[in-house]
Amino acid sequence: MRYIINTIMNIGIIELFSIFFVSINILAFLLYMVDKRRAGKGLQRISERTLIFFTLACGGVGAFLGMCFLRHKTRKLKFKVAVAIGLIVAIIPIIHIVHSYTIDRIVRYTEIEFRSGIGLLNSMVIASLF
Repeated sequence: MRYIINTIMNIGIIELFSIFFVSINILAFLLYMVDKRRAGKGLQRISERTLIFFTLACGGVGAFLGMCFLRHKTRKLKFKVAVAIGLIVAIIPIIHIVHSYTIDRIVRYTEIEFRSGIGLLNSMVIASLF
C-alpha cells in the first residue's frame, strides 16, 4: 500500500488523473465502436449498462465522439442524457485543475512582484538615507 501511495506522489495527482481521463475516454470510444460492429454482425453486444457506466465515469468525451463519428446510440434518449451528464462529469475536474493552476500562477506572480517591490522600496529608502 505504501508503494502505491509513493508511486502516486512521485507521478503527481494531476498527471495520474490525466492518464485516467485519457484512458477512460479511449475505452469508452472503443466500447461504442465494438458494440456498433457487433450490432452490424448480429453478435452478442455490450450491455447498455456497461456503456452508460463508462460514459458516466468520466468517459463522456469518448462516448460523445463515439456517438458522433460512429453514429451509434444516437436515437436513444437515455444515451443522450447519459452523454450530457458524462460530459459535465468529465469537464468539472478539468475546469478545477485549470482554475487551480491559474490561481496558483496568479498568487506566485503577485508574491514575486510584491517581494521585488519591497526590495526596491527598501533599496530606495536606504539610498535616500545616505
